Amino acid sequence: MKSDTERKKYYTEKLHKKKSRLHVHLSKELRTQLKMKKRAILVHKGDTVRIMRGPEKGKEAKVANVSTLNRKVFLEGVVANTMRGKEVPVALEPSNLLLIGLESTKERKEIFSDEAFRKREIAKPKAEAAKPTTPQAGAETKPTTTPKTSESAKPTTTPQASAATKPSEPSRSGAVASGGVGAAKADAKRLVQAKMPQTTQKIR
Repeated sequence: MKSDTERKKYYTEKLHKKKSRLHVHLSKELRTQLKMKKRAILVHKGDTVRIMRGPEKGKEAKVANVSTLNRKVFLEGVVANTMRGKEVPVALEPSNLLLIGLESTKERKEIFSDEAFRKREIAKPKAEAAKPTTPQAGAETKPTTTPKTSESAKPTTTPQASAATKPSEPSRSGAVASGGVGAAKADAKRLVQAKMPQTTQKIR
């Protein structure tokens, strides 16, 4: 059959044909509990599945909803964030899932044994958080010893001033020198006046 004919048949098939495409493969544990040979069965709401392909590979979750019209399966906790920050469930292909836990129904009880319907715990990812180590009760805790200082630090002593500084007195030599200069100037003035001829003014 041609590819375009197959594509048209896929999109225009009836609802009961679409339902047959929602079969999910069984795990090895569930296959051992079958009463008849089957490789895949129709998935139901409440079943536990494991994602085998895609970004969420290895995650186990319960089936939240099954869309027969769109042939998609929605799981709890598998969501995507929109541009506005809203969480939207991610649609998964049934071929990318593996059935590991069953929800009990009348048809399934005819196929599986009672052990297949036991509640299975969903495996959670291991948190690699470092746990603080606590000391054991029997072990004796030794007090931590701080290193002792060999000698206590002594304050450094500054040499004391031997004598208080006294205000400096004006030196006498400076005073004498200043007095001698004034006397010398006076003597020179007298000599100059003595040498000059004395002029007398005649009074008419």
